[in-house]
Amino acid sequence: MAYYGQQQPPTNYGYQPQNNNPYQAQEGVHVYAANPSNAEGGMPKNELGFNEQSIRAAFVRKVFLLVGVMLGVVTLMCAVPFVHPPLMAFTKNNHSLYFISLITFLVVYFVLICCDSVRRSFPTNLICTAILTLSIGFVTMVMTAFYSFESVLMAAGITTVSCVGIALFAMVTKRDITSLLGFVFIATMVLMMLGFLLVLWSSFSYSRPLHIVYASLGALLFMVYLAIDIQMIMGGRKYEISPEEHIFAAIILFMDIVQIFWFILSIFGDRS
Repeated sequence: MAYYGQQQPPTNYGYQPQNNNPYQAQEGVHVYAANPSNAEGGMPKNELGFNEQSIRAAFVRKVFLLVGVMLGVVTLMCAVPFVHPPLMAFTKNNHSLYFISLITFLVVYFVLICCDSVRRSFPTNLICTAILTLSIGFVTMVMTAFYSFESVLMAAGITTVSCVGIALFAMVTKRDITSLLGFVFIATMVLMMLGFLLVLWSSFSYSRPLHIVYASLGALLFMVYLAIDIQMIMGGRKYEISPEEHIFAAIILFMDIVQIFWFILSIFGDRS
């Protein structure tokens, strides 16, 4: 049809292109509801599933390898003061470095969690992850310096056995633990308020039983977090982490394990 004196309409008039990729990246942290399609772009269903499984398997290996390296660094940092007494004395007497490390950790942690551009920018993401690991390693080193070596070793052993058992349970169970995210978030808020009240109470009267109860609740809560995070990393659940977010996945898994260790140390630890 000819259009005299008028502009010819565009050929795609009335058509809006759609993105049919169910795994399209979202802004911020890439945790999404899993809903894979049957086939895409003419790719056979079985081949599509194989590719997705291969990507997820590579992602899981990368995350667990990175977490292993981070935990190894923290373990080494905590062990050195026990074999080098001058460093033990330096660690106990320099409280300013403890608070500097804690502030550094909090800043880098929230930058990595909140800024996906930093998490996905190489080598900035690895540099920030290294800074986070060293800062949390120093914080943990200061904490363990005030406990006996036997207590630290026992807490590390209990943490290791607990985390391995939780990981195996999260991998083999058919129950979708990621659906408990809302409940766990509310429990976290309640635990934070209880912690604040416990600090106020301790300023007047220290109660060891109350601290043990609080630490037990904290350890239990982060064990649930660990199971949820492992399932989100493994995929195939209601919520899962994008394979592009290996730094984010490694950080949350690392912090789950570290905080479980902190709580267990406060329960069973014998101050030296």
